[in-house]
Amino acid sequence: MSEQAPSPSAPQKRQRVVHLYHHTHWDREWWSTFQRFRFRLVHTIDKLLEVLEADPGFGPFVLDGQTIVLKDYLEARPERREALVGFIRAGRIHVGPWHVLPDEFLVSAEAHVRNLLLGERVARELGVGLSRVGYLPDQFGHVGQMPQILRGFGIESAVVWRGFGAPPLGKEEGDAEAGVNFYDFPRARNKAVFPERMQSEFWWEAPDGSRVLGIYLPLEYYRSHYKVFPRDPERTHDQTVGRANRTVNYLQHYAATDFILEPMGGDHLPADERLPGLLEAINAQVEGFEYRMSSLEAFVADVKTQLGRVGVVWRGEGRAFGRKAHLLPGVLSARMHLKQKNRDAQAALERYAEPLQALNWLLGGRYEHNYLWLAWEKLIQNHPHDSICGCSIDQVHREMIPRFDEAQQIADLLAYSAQEEIAARVDYGPLPERAQPFTVFNPLSWTRTDAVRLLLNAHLRVEPQTWALKDAQGNEVPFQARTVVHPLEKAEAFGWLGVPSQPPHRTDEFTEVSFVAREVPGLGYRAYRLEPRAEPVSHFRLRPYTLSEVVARDKGNWETTDLAMGIGRMENAYLEVTVSPKDGSLTLRDKETGHVYEGLGVFEDGGDAGDTYNYSFPIGDQVLSTRDVPPRLSWLELGSSRSTLRVTWRWSLPAGLSEDRNSRSPDHVPFELHSDVTLHAGVKRVDVRTHFTNTAKDHRLRVLFPLGRAVKASSAEGHFHVVERPVGLPEGERGSGEPAVHEHPQQTFVSVSDGTRGLTLANRGLPEFSVSERGEVALTLLRAVGWLSREDFLSRVGGAGPTAATPEAQMLGPVVAEYSLIPHAGTWAEAKSYRAAHDFNAPLSAVPAVSQVVPLRNRHLSLTGELPPAGQFVALEGDLLLSALKKAERSEHLILRFVNLSARPAEARLRFHLPVLRAFRANLREELGEELRLEEGTLRLEGGPWEVLTLALEPERTRGEP
Repeated sequence: MSEQAPSPSAPQKRQRVVHLYHHTHWDREWWSTFQRFRFRLVHTIDKLLEVLEADPGFGPFVLDGQTIVLKDYLEARPERREALVGFIRAGRIHVGPWHVLPDEFLVSAEAHVRNLLLGERVARELGVGLSRVGYLPDQFGHVGQMPQILRGFGIESAVVWRGFGAPPLGKEEGDAEAGVNFYDFPRARNKAVFPERMQSEFWWEAPDGSRVLGIYLPLEYYRSHYKVFPRDPERTHDQTVGRANRTVNYLQHYAATDFILEPMGGDHLPADERLPGLLEAINAQVEGFEYRMSSLEAFVADVKTQLGRVGVVWRGEGRAFGRKAHLLPGVLSARMHLKQKNRDAQAALERYAEPLQALNWLLGGRYEHNYLWLAWEKLIQNHPHDSICGCSIDQVHREMIPRFDEAQQIADLLAYSAQEEIAARVDYGPLPERAQPFTVFNPLSWTRTDAVRLLLNAHLRVEPQTWALKDAQGNEVPFQARTVVHPLEKAEAFGWLGVPSQPPHRTDEFTEVSFVAREVPGLGYRAYRLEPRAEPVSHFRLRPYTLSEVVARDKGNWETTDLAMGIGRMENAYLEVTVSPKDGSLTLRDKETGHVYEGLGVFEDGGDAGDTYNYSFPIGDQVLSTRDVPPRLSWLELGSSRSTLRVTWRWSLPAGLSEDRNSRSPDHVPFELHSDVTLHAGVKRVDVRTHFTNTAKDHRLRVLFPLGRAVKASSAEGHFHVVERPVGLPEGERGSGEPAVHEHPQQTFVSVSDGTRGLTLANRGLPEFSVSERGEVALTLLRAVGWLSREDFLSRVGGAGPTAATPEAQMLGPVVAEYSLIPHAGTWAEAKSYRAAHDFNAPLSAVPAVSQVVPLRNRHLSLTGELPPAGQFVALEGDLLLSALKKAERSEHLILRFVNLSARPAEARLRFHLPVLRAFRANLREELGEELRLEEGTLRLEGGPWEVLTLALEPERTRGEP
């Protein structure tokens, strides 16, 4: 809701100053590839430099708020570095503060922080300053915590467009929609959630209370250059002076002050050397306003002199539909594999590579600072909205895959290397011959009991009958082993492993050992070892796990853990899972609460006549469901630590759309769908891996999870926040140029509750969900379409890009989706179910202390035994979520970041198990603030609702590599 100033009385006639900022908006890749667009960029900047050199009065020019264009240009034109840098230093070219203009919803909060840090890193390398205005002109909606993120970098204003908007204060609603009725006012749809009147200057307030000065662009960012017709003076006058009058007449209704901001430029447009002369001519022929070729900073500075006139407060996310600008929500599910690869790479960097590198640095190792940035740069290159959103041509998205792969490989290597060094420091006690010691690392800040997977050289022939897994106290731990293929590494019979010469076998085969590690400390580790048994375990126990059915002696009565299996069912101490033989749906019983959840995991498939930007049902849609398909059940794995039951549906789907695109095709194609349902011993979570080969076109596949109770709202993790959104659509959506949709964005989880029982659904890279009023969560697994943009479907007026065929957006071929079910009492906040969701997204990590392949450093690490067999580097007591653990960018501090994932204040206590000399509060820019009081290695913290807390610690490091 909004705080709004009263409708103004009749305004007095006053001279308006129009700050016209000349710019280009640079989509790095979209309807063409990066290299083809860069060719244009090189010549665009060449021309800009020529204009600036020829006309000392020209400028400033806004180079789209992103520093990546500087790198892209200078790679091709290194000889122009001095000229480019000189004009930036002189204030005639404005750049940053971002490295790329990202989609806000589809990347993580920490990725936004790294994006801004990378912008500053590039600026330091070039020796230039950055714009201090948060430029966000074309994002497909805005996250609610963006004001807090910007304020964390000392940025106090933000330029926005999509997702905001309403009629101006004191004016009535109009009928403007995107692309039509250009100078009319929009309607204020969904007034219960978003402000019903707007100013172009407003206060944008984050959930924690942080505010920035929002600058709304009522006529969007794209304003093409003035048109001049030498043989038609009347038409020229209309397209210059007339256009200026029309524009100012419209914008002045929104202006809270005497100042107006107007963009001049657009997608890939060059500098217009005529502009100073044209503005001089316009100013000579108009009254009541004066145009100035200006900048965003100059406009903000002028507005700050009249802040008392700013009355509108917009709280939270900018995601208001039907208010003139399209939000294009279908990008949440277009080309889902891009979202999944992005999540995997982000998790590898945020949860493993950075923290393990930082902890190893504290112990005296090297912090691979630049190497980490290599990975982040590759990843962030995929974060612009046209890239990560999946709404570009096929070739663009093909070229994204190597960037994801490189970022992932670098992150995995840096994490593995650092954990290997830490593992070599752990005391494993006396080790029998051929024993394989290893450590299990917990990247989260709470103690966990969870599943672990460890890869070992297959020549060791590790199996439960001949090897024993033991903890540091010598207790035997049940484990399972299977052969897996590693796509990037090879295993040979290396002499240091003590394996005898064996017949050749596949060098890409490894042994995967899986078990449940108990009570692994938060931000800590626990030591284990595998050792050969003196004698093999007798094979008379034919079922070395527990069966819940009536069986003969020793045929499934070996109760080594709480996990037990039966016909179409499995259970542990917390949960009982039953698969329906009728339709394959799951019934889940929570043993702690007694709540039963039925009909979980039904699949629903409908047609999609939209494009990569928007889902649209065909008017003759046919929605099919696995409720009508009998399943086939098969056990993939039966064990004492983990069991997996595969549910298979042999289905058929319409091959695509009919020729007129109004119905689904009468021709069907086979469609075999599998869900692998896994339950771990001692873990209150049901993990599901759905996979299939997509054989159909033009459809949307979702999986459904009914709570069994009506709900009023959904709760979905966003960016440093859990966003609560009403279920159902707001009134008055019919007739909108782009009606509101049921689908919303999420990060790690979505949760529903009626106050008594709740269900949290975690995901790995599946950002789109919807919730019905009856409490059913629908998770989108696949949206298959064949066009970048079209104009002939029902859910959007006008195009959103070129009408280009994108056959690879049909996602034909293998598809995998991973998610997890977490039942609980009450709400997600009361149950703290976010912890289980993050457990699913950040598994425990195991690394052997003895190299299983050729050592990464081409040398073996000595086992020093300087660390205890179980340890914790930082202990957190309290309900804060760890968001980042890394070394500071420009100092010898350790950065720890937490978020209070709650609408209530939170207290916490940090205990440091390595010497810390001093502690400071810091901002996201890692600038030091208040020094905090340390008492015997303990620090007390207080966090306000939804507050992000960044700490900078001055550690007493062990001497080692720099």
